Amino acid sequence: MAQSLRAPWLDVLSSVVGLFGQAEVTGGIALGIAVARLRAHRRDAIVPLFIAAVVLTEALLKLVVPQLPPPHERARTVELLPFLHAPFAYSFPSGHVARTAFLLRISHGVPSWVAVAGMALMIATRLYLGEHWLSDTLGGLLLGIGVASVARRIAARPWR
Repeated sequence: MAQSLRAPWLDVLSSVVGLFGQAEVTGGIALGIAVARLRAHRRDAIVPLFIAAVVLTEALLKLVVPQLPPPHERARTVELLPFLHAPFAYSFPSGHVARTAFLLRISHGVPSWVAVAGMALMIATRLYLGEHWLSDTLGGLLLGIGVASVARRIAARPWR
């Protein structure tokens, strides 16, 4: 159903949205947030660095959960910038969705509706571009939100 609509401009737009879920981009954003929080002497400066746990868990799950990706003939992604590609045989969970959900969940001052809309947009683009199944995107969503929740709890604990 997500691929029933087809338009070249939508392929490009969805690919642009996908750039914001790339590991290199989200890693840079997380590092920037950590530095900004550290400079403000905030205790939660470590929270954005937990994106490493998201990436490692995603890679591990993609090695052990036998979920084949959608067929290549369904893919519509337009390569806009050269990024590193880690070839995985399996597609569960979606790293784009996991990293986006993580960053939106740890960001202060982002209204809830903006965070939900951002996560929904990343899910929609992953499905439209034929990169993932719905189960992959939902798994990525749970992974990102779960790691963000754990990271925030750890940072909120009193130091001894």
